[in-house]
Amino acid sequence: MVDQYDAEKKTFFRQLREKVILNLATQHDHKKILSFLNKVWVLSIDEWEKLVYIWVANEFVLTQVKKFFSKSIKEAINEVYNPHFSIKFVVYTKFSNGSDLLIDLKKVLNIKEIKKAEAVQVKKTVKNELTEYFWILFDPKFRFDSFVVWANNNIAFSAAKAVVDKPWQNYNPLFLYWNVWLGKTHLMQAIGNEIMQTHPDKVVLYLPTSKLVDEIVSSLRWNKLTNLIKKFDEVDILLIDDIQFIAEKEKTQEIFHNIFNDFQMKNKQIILSSDRPPKELINIEPRLKSRFALGLVADIKSPDFETRIAILQSKLNSRSQEIDFELLEIIAKYIKDNVRELEWALNILLTRKAILNAELTTQDVFDCLKTLWYSTEQQIDSTQAALQANTKSAQNFVNLVEMVAQYYNISVNDLKSESKKKEITNARQILMLLAKKYFNRTLEKIGDYFWWKWHATVIYAINNIEKKLKTDQDMSHDYNVFTDWLNK
Repeated sequence: MVDQYDAEKKTFFRQLREKVILNLATQHDHKKILSFLNKVWVLSIDEWEKLVYIWVANEFVLTQVKKFFSKSIKEAINEVYNPHFSIKFVVYTKFSNGSDLLIDLKKVLNIKEIKKAEAVQVKKTVKNELTEYFWILFDPKFRFDSFVVWANNNIAFSAAKAVVDKPWQNYNPLFLYWNVWLGKTHLMQAIGNEIMQTHPDKVVLYLPTSKLVDEIVSSLRWNKLTNLIKKFDEVDILLIDDIQFIAEKEKTQEIFHNIFNDFQMKNKQIILSSDRPPKELINIEPRLKSRFALGLVADIKSPDFETRIAILQSKLNSRSQEIDFELLEIIAKYIKDNVRELEWALNILLTRKAILNAELTTQDVFDCLKTLWYSTEQQIDSTQAALQANTKSAQNFVNLVEMVAQYYNISVNDLKSESKKKEITNARQILMLLAKKYFNRTLEKIGDYFWWKWHATVIYAINNIEKKLKTDQDMSHDYNVFTDWLNK
């Protein structure tokens, strides 16, 4: 049909589109119009039905245009063409690569091109403003060359490298998932550090989900959501860590859904991390989970024995330190599922070495493992009675409390407070159950630890969490993470 338009008719449709765009420019941001309506134009007019047909490239564009511009476009058509006409959007893939009806929106909107050198300077200014706004910085020590690759993380690592090479072209979104403390933060921050080095003109933002939630809640409270959205609009690559923590936060999910769609629409890179794949996320909207899985979903599993030794050696090399290989083998034998605990073991041993000013021994390693709650053959010989009673030291319980607080992104004081927030209450009740089962604490001692809570309160908390564990899959998963750690 359009192929049969004569020159006069094509000129008419181009001019009509230009009038509509100029009308919209009085209500909407020019860059937003350019991003959303660059390939949206008047296709035809049905005088009999009083309809103006608006062409869009695909279903995704259709969804976004209807959401942001449907009412405005109709009002513009009524004002610049005919007040009695309605509009109808149609997907017409034949024009995806261009048409004679196309006009230069940048020229119409008077958007000037910025030279690359100027663009880099503009991006640097934006980066500084965003840093002040979000106060989130990348740690320069996290690089690809210090990340140890093994068979069970090779796909995730390769995908991360591919995203750095061509952001928004390879795997968008990239969804990485793994159990706790297998190098998640290292790889996420390495992606950001590498992109900032190889693409200095791009604005890269890394946010833990807890920070994202805080920003959204604050913007809603102070009626500054528009300001927050504008800040995200300045970002080219967005990295969100621990996305599972938006569970049960309906308003946050709704707003992040819009941010996610905006990034997709503008071909901006999104990288997400979680402790489980999208389909297993609990209390998160299905439409979000389906979008999380649009690109590549890659997991990381525990490293094998040889890789654990390589990780230890890599961390030693980064500090210009040495420990006998035989001692590293002992550490790698017992610490199997937690890269961070490998680093903790090195910290303990290197500190002991510096304080004692002596070479490390096998006994030092076993003492270190004991501090990290690991049962070794030597411990079994010397502390058999204690192990049979399944008891652990007071210091180890304190370490567990700190681990749970970190896992839920809350403070230890929150756990001991009177707060009734769901995430704090759940974490507190899990700790009470673990204290009873794994540390043989009396109800009175458990209550005392959590700042003078009555033993009746402790009984209720333990009974309540035991019921939840039978029905709440998400809660059961978290509890198993802690018990797996304790059972090592």
